[in-house]
Amino acid sequence: MSSKLDDHYKEKQPDGDSNPSVKKISKFERITSGIFRKFLILFLITYLFPDCSSFGPKNAQSSLIIVHMTIVKDEMVLDELIDPRFQKVTLKKGEKSFEYNESSEHYYYFQNLKEGQYEIYDAVHLLNRGASDFSFGSTKQPTKIDIDFDRSEIEKSRIDLQPGTVVFMGSFHVIVDFKFQEEPKITIRYSKSNEEELAAMDHLYKNFPRTGWGQKAKNRIKLLSSFAQ
Repeated sequence: MSSKLDDHYKEKQPDGDSNPSVKKISKFERITSGIFRKFLILFLITYLFPDCSSFGPKNAQSSLIIVHMTIVKDEMVLDELIDPRFQKVTLKKGEKSFEYNESSEHYYYFQNLKEGQYEIYDAVHLLNRGASDFSFGSTKQPTKIDIDFDRSEIEKSRIDLQPGTVVFMGSFHVIVDFKFQEEPKITIRYSKSNEEELAAMDHLYKNFPRTGWGQKAKNRIKLLSSFAQ
């Protein structure tokens, strides 16, 4: 009688460790699903919020330089449907050069720089990147516009960068006049005003509000606005 009761009791008990493989698989699935969720979250953050992934100060001593640069091309045939951009903008500190890390419209950002004196170095705009990839016999069409800044423009752009700051270097407005059977004529106009700096900081904050740079720009906007009052 007791043996029958024992057998009946065993039938009512949960599996427990009677099938350990089921328990191990379930635990493995929980671990892998947790890892998958973490990777998915990281992917979504990087994809939806790219400014949070790599664009930001490394530490409290890191600094950012903003350069505003536009180009207008006086061409016989329009070769771009969108506003032309520079594919390379470079600053120089001593004998070392630095290319921009991020750009937004006509603003170029050089991030995580150390303190010291910086100046504009060079810029390159590639041609035939827009609506047209044709060469026209009426115009001597180079493959790129390589900007050579003269000494006066370099000296005007020179800034002393302090640790943990966001600094506006200035605006460079480049005009390229293409000549028939001649090298294009390049004119550069440099300017730097409180209004231009305020516009640069406002653009940085609105486009990268969640980064440390955006927050520094916001603080700079408050300071510049107080000067204007």
